Amino acid sequence: MVVHFKIPDNSALILNELKIEKFRNLADCTLKFSDQGLIIIGDNGQGKTNLLEAIYFLTIVKSFRGKSDQDCIRFGEKYFHLQGKWRDEQGQTERISVGYDGRRKKVLLSGNEKTKVSEAFGRFKSVLATPDDISIIQQAPALRRKYLDILLSIISPLYLEKLKSYKKALAARNYLLRNNKANFNIIRPWEIQMAETGAYLIRERFSAVRELSRIFGSIYERLGSSDKGSLSYRCNLFERGLTEETPGVERIRELFAARLNKNREVERSRGITLSGPQSDDLLFELKGRSLKLYGSQGQQRTAVICLKMAEAKLLEKLKGSRPVLLLDDVFAELDQKRSQSIVEELIQGYQGFVTAPRKEAVFRYLSQLPVVFIRNGVISGS
Repeated sequence: MVVHFKIPDNSALILNELKIEKFRNLADCTLKFSDQGLIIIGDNGQGKTNLLEAIYFLTIVKSFRGKSDQDCIRFGEKYFHLQGKWRDEQGQTERISVGYDGRRKKVLLSGNEKTKVSEAFGRFKSVLATPDDISIIQQAPALRRKYLDILLSIISPLYLEKLKSYKKALAARNYLLRNNKANFNIIRPWEIQMAETGAYLIRERFSAVRELSRIFGSIYERLGSSDKGSLSYRCNLFERGLTEETPGVERIRELFAARLNKNREVERSRGITLSGPQSDDLLFELKGRSLKLYGSQGQQRTAVICLKMAEAKLLEKLKGSRPVLLLDDVFAELDQKRSQSIVEELIQGYQGFVTAPRKEAVFRYLSQLPVVFIRNGVISGS
């Protein structure tokens, strides 16, 4: 197999520099990166994933591991601080700084402090792939909804605001459903807010999953599979199947409002809202069959890699720039053919950061990427 390396062009985001202080087990340092990216070699527990976590922290302004900010502070220290500098698709330099001192998180964009952490969410765009991503397919729908919500919040700050508003209204309605003294006039305003914001969330999820499925299926086929892979969004407001190409917000709002009104007394007896985006799911299928129920572990691992590559392509299409790719030990459980195919996807103009416990055979196709080693959190060139 001959792979021709394509240098990232002006449409690719390039992380030029990362400053790390007191974060996890990583030694304090300032790292400068090439436009192509980096290969990071090290044994388990030495800090490879922590380095990718630090980079992805710049995107979602929190740990992807679901840990608290306090857990990210190096043992024995009182704070952590991360600062990234990148070049956008216009060639402009942008900076983000995130710090936490045990009490509050402080975020700056290009030197300006933000009153809302959410204002920095998704400004630096990156896509992270880890072996644990298989849980997106294998585990409960909540993980798949979380995946969609993070992706759509990176794409659109408005989605993140609508999501926060919906969650607030949902929590209020659930509380009132459990309160016997709460009457229709008290509950109704929250239902109006839920119907309006929830309709927006559902419409955006439908639209994104349709496009994501098209890209996902194409990538899955290119990875050498004879199976046809697809994604679909299951919304409980459309129990008999969705006939519309993409339902409009007003149509969804009407259906949702009617469902809330119809089910209010049943949901009051249960103390929880049963309908809405908090109950929907993202479905993975191969040849029309559930990948979760019938797919092998190898098929599932291939699918989540395809999902992450499709995510990168979707961000490129919608935002006009290629995100930075963060691949954490993704080649370990894939065969050589699929690994080589992933490399072909990886090298098409993206800056990539790739970790592994040793020099994988597939890395010979990434010989243009500099290699560093990490031991006890210390990064070195040899």
